[in-house]
Order: sequence, then structure tokens, then C-alpha cells
Amino acid sequence: MVKPEASKTETSKTGTSKSEIGEPDFCENLRLLCSFEASVSEACRAMGINRQQFSKYLSGTSTPSHKNMRKICDYFEVRLADLYLPHDEFQLSDVITQRQEKSKNTSFSHSPLSKAFQGQTRPLSKYLGAYLSYFHSFSWKGKILCALTVLTEKNGTVESKTIERCRDPEDNTLFLSKYAGQAAWLGNRIFVVEYQELAKDAIVETVLYPMSRSRLTYMRGVTFGVSSQRRHPYMAKSVWKYLGPNADLKEALKMVGLYDPESRIIDPQVRKYLGNSQVIGGSDIFNFEL
Repeated sequence: MVKPEASKTETSKTGTSKSEIGEPDFCENLRLLCSFEASVSEACRAMGINRQQFSKYLSGTSTPSHKNMRKICDYFEVRLADLYLPHDEFQLSDVITQRQEKSKNTSFSHSPLSKAFQGQTRPLSKYLGAYLSYFHSFSWKGKILCALTVLTEKNGTVESKTIERCRDPEDNTLFLSKYAGQAAWLGNRIFVVEYQELAKDAIVETVLYPMSRSRLTYMRGVTFGVSSQRRHPYMAKSVWKYLGPNADLKEALKMVGLYDPESRIIDPQVRKYLGNSQVIGGSDIFNFEL
């Protein structure tokens, strides 16, 4: 879709229409969309548009090329025609109404960590879906705990949900933990910070790095948390196995549990990545007695 009558205007060598440069409605509408962002610079990075060049679009001294216009429309989820609506009409449009609702409902919108988790839909789009997350257990030494983690997009952020469920090998006591949090792509690493929803007594962080740019199958990293039994802090190697964006979660839940490291149920590649029981906990994590 192109702006009405655009084909009748004189076009410069860069492909922009001279008659469009400086159009006040376009500039005001674009500035209004930017007002809902954490920062213009972050939005530019997410769009892949030079910040200095984007400032010219906001001031009206330059008009986006067709390529950059598509990036702007895709990022803000608007039609090109919407950007050229009279500003008074644009302010009352569904585009802005939806932005206002998202702004109100965004998790952690007033927290110091909000900037880290905003605008993550695009950088984490290929990582959305379900994972079996494995790590060496500190509560049950010599065991591997398998959990189910799901990353989903909501209101411009990527949310995480994790379920851990296992029975104590000694007394068969059932342990169930549910975590909810958010994920961020920062410095070529994925940071997942989650809160223990049931016991409300812990925050867990996992730092991951993808192992392949072309194919998402495994991600390795480190998990930091507090053991559910003795309440000691610990860190352990972690491996996430990707199940896909449309995985059968009921089927995946059957894999959640506690396993021996040699169990054939565990993917051999996961066992290889985890290696021997690499868990540091309690006072050892600080290298001195508490």
C-alpha cells in the first residue's frame, strides 16, 4: 500500500517523495508512536534504523525510504495509510487506543528493570515456544532436574512460565514449583528472571547463549537460585532443549521430573552438555563460610 497520489509526485534519487518531506501529520503521528516506547534509541535499534536518520523523520527534514518505511510499519504494527492520517484523527484511532492499553498493562512498567525487558518481542521472536530445561539439582545431589519452560509474547514483552515437579527419592514427597518472569536479549545472551509463584520465597535467574544461529535446538547456560529444601543459594549448569512454538504441553509435562544422570530418557546431547554434577551451593558459592 502506498500513500494516495504518491505516484504523481516528484521522486528523488533516494526514492523519497519531495512532496512528503515535512508533512506535519506524518511527523506528529510518528512522534506520538515513539512516546509509548522506553526510548527512541532503543526503538531504532530494534527497527535497525540509524538514530540520527530517524531524528530527521521525526523533525520532518527527511522522509523514510520504502525499506525503512516498511521497518517502521512492522515495528509499530501500523498501516502506512494510518501514518498519514490527520493527527487529530490518528490520536483517536484504534492504533493509539491499543498502544495506551498496552502501556497500562505492561509488566514492571515502573520498575528499575523495565527498560531491560521492554521491546523484546523482535529480538526474541525466534525463541518463543516451549523448552525442556535441565540442570543438576542442588537439593537432590547427583540428580538432574527437568522442568518445562514456555516463552510467550505479551504486550511487547516476552514472558516466561516454568513448572518443576518431582518426588523425593527417599520419602516420595511431591515437590511442585511454578515460576513466572520475563526474558531479555542483551549482549547476545538471553536473561530469564523468574519469581517463585507458589511459595513466594525465591527469584531464579538463568543466563543462556544459543549454540547455533541457523537452527535452534539447544541453549546452554547457568542457573542461579535457592534450593527448595535447605534454602541455600546455588548455581548450576543449565541446558534448554527447544520443543517448538506449537509443542504439546501436556505431553511435554510428562518429561518433567528428577532423573539419574545416566537415564536414557534424557537426550544424550543434553547429558553431554551438562557433563558431571557441576553444582556449587551453600557457603561454597562464596568461597567462605557464612
